[in-house]
Amino acid sequence: MGKLLFWIIVAFIVLLAVRLVGSAQARKRRDRDAAQRVTGPMVRCTKCGVFLPKADAVPVADGYRCREPACLPPS
Repeated sequence: MGKLLFWIIVAFIVLLAVRLVGSAQARKRRDRDAAQRVTGPMVRCTKCGVFLPKADAVPVADGYRCREPACLPPS
């Protein structure tokens, strides 16, 4: 009877550890996916080459530009 109880406890501890590791990995994956959704698609500035979110970029004839004064098209 003692051995059976020991193996039940060992199995419970192993299953608990597997569940904790799985939930930690799921949390990391969920946080990473949420960060990607917040930033949206990235585009590259045609003048300086910096990558920035498309929502922050200025569309120009040959692509997108960042909002740095040196990169903005002349007005």
